Amino acid sequence: MRKIALHWRILIGMLLGVLIGLIGAQFSWGPGLVSDWIKPFGQIFIKLLKLIAVPLVIVSLAKGVTDFKDLSALSKIGGRTIAFYLFTTVLAVVLGLFLVNFFAPGANVSEETLSALSADSTSMMTEKIAMKDEAGPKGPLNFFVELVPDNMFSAISNNSNMLQVIFVTIFFSISMLLLPNTVVEPLKKIIDATNAVMLKMVDLIMITAPYAVVALIAALIVETTNGELFIALSKYAILLLSGMVMLLGIYTLLVYLYTKKSPLFFLRGILPAQLTALSTSSSMATLPVTMRCVEENLGVEKEISSFVCPVGATINMDATSLMQAIAAVFVCQVMGHDLNLSDQLTIVLTATLASIGAAAAPSAGIIMLVIVLESVGFPSGKLAVALAMIMSVDRPLDMGRTVINISGDSCVSVLVAKSLGKLR
Repeated sequence: MRKIALHWRILIGMLLGVLIGLIGAQFSWGPGLVSDWIKPFGQIFIKLLKLIAVPLVIVSLAKGVTDFKDLSALSKIGGRTIAFYLFTTVLAVVLGLFLVNFFAPGANVSEETLSALSADSTSMMTEKIAMKDEAGPKGPLNFFVELVPDNMFSAISNNSNMLQVIFVTIFFSISMLLLPNTVVEPLKKIIDATNAVMLKMVDLIMITAPYAVVALIAALIVETTNGELFIALSKYAILLLSGMVMLLGIYTLLVYLYTKKSPLFFLRGILPAQLTALSTSSSMATLPVTMRCVEENLGVEKEISSFVCPVGATINMDATSLMQAIAAVFVCQVMGHDLNLSDQLTIVLTATLASIGAAAAPSAGIIMLVIVLESVGFPSGKLAVALAMIMSVDRPLDMGRTVINISGDSCVSVLVAKSLGKLR
């Protein structure tokens, strides 16, 4: 009997999860049953993916860098990777601003709807604002200051410090490149062996993916109780989803124009990663699957994917940038806060930089939205209400954003590989 492909098993798991969630929601004991006895299996799956995220980034990135013959080869891939990522991020922000200004989804939201949206969530949003303010005021070069950790081991111990992990790994790997091969050869063998073990761990974890997706989707269905709030913000949600579909279309077009690979080839190749991203809502948790799809299905050589994908999962958040542009203007429309051309340009710059600093974790864009709103002078007293409004529909949209984020990483991996002759 022919084995069913992983992406089809994950898709079947999603459908079963929806069915179990809908059935469970019909009974008073259903949500408790799903939360206590089904959801934990999905949580374990996400924990397993996060468990290997940091070591996988370290060994994959170290192997990718040390496989280069010299620093000139590394500078080529690094420069092109950053250039492509900045291009797609700015494109996403500009697309979001065009859509939200043209369709103006927040122009006709009533005061009554606004009060209903904020009634249950304002305290939670106040906590999120406090999370952004914990670090205090930040200077223009603070991004580079925070890039360098005080302690290498403390950075490695926390998934949220992935930029610091990447910095330390690249610094370490470049130092290896500058030493004679006879000196670093034993260390290279250890890195190669560890990388093989990490990839085997990915294979073992992905065996459980279809069952984990059942648990995650079922839990999402029974925990979603604010249907009226979804209706109140349907215009915003539809506009954001439309923008994400447009971004996906842009990715497939870029791949086709640059590599002559068909859109179906690209979409079919990244489908397992997209389905995993849809269920985990985390680019970093999906990273092992993204790397495998890029290498095995899209033909990108490992030395490219091991550099481009970890960097992309950390700094390339195209859909998050799109969301911040649309959400920022949307809440300003609802609250009657006028934005001029200068404010719109500020959103382009701030959303781009904020997306680079966003953690590759569920709903990270909500916290980053505070930075974008404050950059255009949005009243601080209304921030909690504004974020409560966005958060009320953000959970399913966050799942879609993660799909687009990892699709953008895959697209750039293909473009960089093609530009360097590393695409099979």
